[in-house]
Amino acid sequence: MNTTVNVSIGGYSFTLEESAYAALQNYLNDVKEKLGNDNTAQETVNDIEFRIAELVSEKITTGQVVTSETISAIIERIGKPEEIGEVKNSRASKPPRPKRLYRNPDDSIIAGVCGGLAAYFRVDPLVFRILFFALLFLRGFGILLYIILWIAMPSAKTPFQKMEMLGKAENTDDLGKRIQQEISNTKERLKKSNAGNVFSKTVTLFRQVLLYLLKALLVTIKAIALAIGVLLIASMLLVFIALVGTIFFTTSIGPDFIGSFGAVGMSLNEIIASVFDISSSYWISIPLFLTLAIPVVALIYAGIRILFRFRAKDGAIGIIAAIIWASAVVTLSLTFFFQVRGLSVSDEIVMAYEVSPVNDKSKIILCKSYNYLTDSTSMEEKAQILDWKLVDFKGKQLLAGTPTLIIEKSEEAKPRFEVIRKARGVNSFTAQSNAKDIEYSITLKDTLAIVDPIYIIPEKTKWKSQNVTVILYLPVGYGIYIDETLNDVLHKNQPYSNYWPDEMVGKTWIMTSNGLRIAR
Repeated sequence: MNTTVNVSIGGYSFTLEESAYAALQNYLNDVKEKLGNDNTAQETVNDIEFRIAELVSEKITTGQVVTSETISAIIERIGKPEEIGEVKNSRASKPPRPKRLYRNPDDSIIAGVCGGLAAYFRVDPLVFRILFFALLFLRGFGILLYIILWIAMPSAKTPFQKMEMLGKAENTDDLGKRIQQEISNTKERLKKSNAGNVFSKTVTLFRQVLLYLLKALLVTIKAIALAIGVLLIASMLLVFIALVGTIFFTTSIGPDFIGSFGAVGMSLNEIIASVFDISSSYWISIPLFLTLAIPVVALIYAGIRILFRFRAKDGAIGIIAAIIWASAVVTLSLTFFFQVRGLSVSDEIVMAYEVSPVNDKSKIILCKSYNYLTDSTSMEEKAQILDWKLVDFKGKQLLAGTPTLIIEKSEEAKPRFEVIRKARGVNSFTAQSNAKDIEYSITLKDTLAIVDPIYIIPEKTKWKSQNVTVILYLPVGYGIYIDETLNDVLHKNQPYSNYWPDEMVGKTWIMTSNGLRIAR
């Protein structure tokens, strides 16, 4: 059995283990030796004893023996004699300690968070208490923020931690004032009843349980944050690699990418050069890359910060990145503005082709097309962009489109084809010139009509919203056999038929007063 000693600490009686008593005596003797024998030093020692008595009363119940572990924890909380000795021997004020953010137990209602913030920013604690109360109405965000700060901010327990909290210099006077402030009202608190001590310990136990739960919650939040950081880095790296490959290098994108967009063996930079009328495709591709890549890189950096939790002075880099991003957006906007400006006016060129049968009995027109990829050895499709195609024609990258065939009822004596070429330009003259440059033809021989499956936009013209519409004006009594090769050319909404193109091909249709009817 351990030997116990009955001692008086700060005027109050306690039972200590012999080892605990020895540790306490050594501590007080060291403090006296470090502080000296003047009146101020003796008053400080008395205050320290009162503080020790208060902390012992908080940790034990009536009649309980004070262990050496309890005394060691109290000594650690108050401050070691070496620190007090350094302050005493210096006699001169040292430079202020760097300010640190602590919870202030001397100015606390719940955990001292508002008091610690107020001490750090040198404002009235009421400011932060009003702020947290206002944040309660933001879907309870104030509670969550308070709990996070409660976990993250340590409590200023020792005099030196409180000096750091206030950013004060270390000297004997400040140390004495700090210790006296800590033990203010100590005698009154020690005179509380045992029931009061039990209540205080119950509250302390509740706070400790809540603190452990909050720490567990914090660990969970950190784990989730790490997972988010890893996911963010991995996904954004893939996006960045895809951006570089798609814009600047040959890529292979499936036909389901972005709706009906598909590209095979071409970079976006090459597609821009083939489609847009611009001196260099880099005026679009580089600003487009920077506009998309800078936010992606920022998210990768954010993921790295979340994952490794390091501090960095990255304000200047952020400002430079923001300036580059804004410049890229402005350049891209101006480039598109000048491109759109060249599409201000729309105009068209119309050419008519009359069908001349050898005899009056030839009233069925055979209309067909062909496969331009297999029937033409000089053309190769390189990319598909919505309804447009990029083709390699005789070594040149050209833009091509699919014409639209519409069958109309005519009051004329003979059938005829009408080819309408449309385009846009900065004015009517330019729009007509762009429309005239569209390469498209129809071959007529007796009642056989062969329509081209695509139209070609010359290299010098580039994209000006060109399109080609082929209209067959069919008099009543005349018919047309629609070959299967016209399935992609035939307009989906025929004005004189309620059938879909795949239902109309491979059949002969007669124009009647009520529209197209299948020949019997």
